[in-house]
Amino acid sequence: MNKLMLSTVLMMASLGAHAASSSFSSFDTDGDGFISKSEAAGSETLTVIFDKLDSNGDGKLSEQEFRQ
Repeated sequence: MNKLMLSTVLMMASLGAHAASSSFSSFDTDGDGFISKSEAAGSETLTVIFDKLDSNGDGKLSEQEFRQ
């Protein structure tokens, strides 16, 4: 497994643990039902993997995408 892939897997695992302790609403600061890149900036891990979680490529995370 190359270093980038391993790093991504480890970050996603870290986000999973972080998501368990942080609710979607704590990132969705404007309450619109999505997490924008600027809202995600509060978490280094979420910022790094944001584009991978954004499965539909709309530039924001739904609660379903966040919980993957």
